[in-house]
Amino acid sequence: MAVVYFARQADLDRPVALKELAGIHASDPAAAKRFLHEAQLAGSLNHPNIVTVYGYFEHDGIPYIAMEFLPRGSLRPLVGGLTVPQIVGALVGILDGLAHAGERGIVHRDLKPENVMRTDNGHVKIADFGIAKAHDELGMANLTPVGEFLGSPAYVSPEQALGAPATAASDLYAVGVMAFELFSGSVPFADPSPTALLIRKVNERAPSLRSLAPEVDKKLADWVDSLLGREPERRPSSPRVVRESLEEAVEHACGPRWWRDAALPAGEPVPERPRTVPAVPQQFVSTGTLAARSALGPLVVNALKRPGNWLAGAAVAIAAAVMTPWIFRPWLYAAAVLVYLASSAITFFDEAEAARFVERSAR
Repeated sequence: MAVVYFARQADLDRPVALKELAGIHASDPAAAKRFLHEAQLAGSLNHPNIVTVYGYFEHDGIPYIAMEFLPRGSLRPLVGGLTVPQIVGALVGILDGLAHAGERGIVHRDLKPENVMRTDNGHVKIADFGIAKAHDELGMANLTPVGEFLGSPAYVSPEQALGAPATAASDLYAVGVMAFELFSGSVPFADPSPTALLIRKVNERAPSLRSLAPEVDKKLADWVDSLLGREPERRPSSPRVVRESLEEAVEHACGPRWWRDAALPAGEPVPERPRTVPAVPQQFVSTGTLAARSALGPLVVNALKRPGNWLAGAAVAIAAAVMTPWIFRPWLYAAAVLVYLASSAITFFDEAEAARFVERSAR
């Protein structure tokens, strides 16, 4: 969705995280303006548990967002290694941020540990409010295939998987998934195939937390399970109410002074690294999206030259020559050519392969 640079705001001499929303193409300047309008609404949020947005601007039709730089990085590296008070402290911060946004009619839509940042004093801040909603509002026909959505399959709610609009209950489902993962070390539903994972979410009941982590206090486990219902109307919809019930559960488990041990470990700041082409998940995309990464001609040549595609066609041709009567061989030789071309087409439309090609070219 974006590339983030470490930058410095010259007039105030402060470090910032500069997010380049490269998915919004310069070919549609109106889309960039609509995106900035939606992002500005989200940027109006002012809360200790929400990443501060400093400003927005547009350059060559591509929008940029300048935001608070948090060198500790996200919550992701700490998953599976936190104490109960630390987990609850992080969840309370997330819920407070969601409550503030919800009171202003803003839903996050893509909550996950990568979007929860750590502060130097051991608290958390939610990042990227409004970005997923802005993408949805624009339709993003050139970026997202029809019938799909923007979000992380492990954390989106069942109703989002079915294409329904995200609500506060949807964000709270994502909080439940994160809580489940923080306590147990794994998400409730895991599958190598995103499609299969989403189907399971829609059709299966989430496992109880204590079935994977029996050591978790029952009241805390029940609190997590209550957020993972398949039907949104059966889940809580108020972050403030959910926060209050969480505090009651943790007091039962850890006592009234649990908050003294709730600060996250300091850890090390994320090291600065040179920009590289990010790893792209396996997915097939339109020629328009591929054209945005590189010229179409070199990508076609790259697909046709891939050794795996040659080998696939050659294997069929060799099998035809060795194992079939001569009368059938012309048809099988034609099939070998089709296999080669089909493999090359898959390579061409595979965004991960396109990203690898661009990275090799950059070197």
